[in-house]
Amino acid sequence: MAAPPAAAIKARIMQYMNTDRPETLEDYLKFYNSINPVPQSAKLVDFDLDFMKIEYTTPSGSKDSSIVKINPPMSNLSESRVKFVAMAEEATGKSYHQPPDPSTAPPQVTPTTTTTNKGQIGWTLPEWPGLISLSGICFGYWALSHAYPLSPEGPLIRILPTFLVLFGRNFREQLFAMMIGIHVIEGMIVAGKCLEQGMSIPFLVLWTINGFFEGGPAIMRINKLIAQNGK
Repeated sequence: MAAPPAAAIKARIMQYMNTDRPETLEDYLKFYNSINPVPQSAKLVDFDLDFMKIEYTTPSGSKDSSIVKINPPMSNLSESRVKFVAMAEEATGKSYHQPPDPSTAPPQVTPTTTTTNKGQIGWTLPEWPGLISLSGICFGYWALSHAYPLSPEGPLIRILPTFLVLFGRNFREQLFAMMIGIHVIEGMIVAGKCLEQGMSIPFLVLWTINGFFEGGPAIMRINKLIAQNGK
């Protein structure tokens, strides 16, 4: 037996919002309830005339849910397409097209402008963890790239423990190859995130170099910028 019209509207809207518009659900949480969920984690699990129930992941990694009030309440669920768009406009300050009637198609909460936020993330200098990591990694590249630093005549025998110098001397080539491989992967991870954000070539190059010479802190820094930019 076919679902009642109200139930059909509800099912279509929930499916569409969860599949294609989780960022709109995040906007609702941020604006109405002052909650900052993990990007792409928000899920509409229920709604009615006067509320939405949204599940999300907190920055600490735990699951939670929150009730977003619909004020004023709708008189029936057929108003939900207009109400959800109006709430999205209020939450973001953007103007949205009205979506088609949910009884025939999912709501299209599409901005009227053709521009997106991609490419707005620039490059930032390393923070303290990154500077410490950068110094250590550059030191490692220098110490392992040629034999002299770890040789009996080299400078490291006087400043590092003997066992560490001997270990580095005996396995220098293997350690250097492993170090290069790890940081090539980290550079590729950062480059991939830049490409996803549509960054310009200069920023892509700068971030990739950071990933290669800075490592993990560069990945953490770009993830933080992406999250702050609402991606």
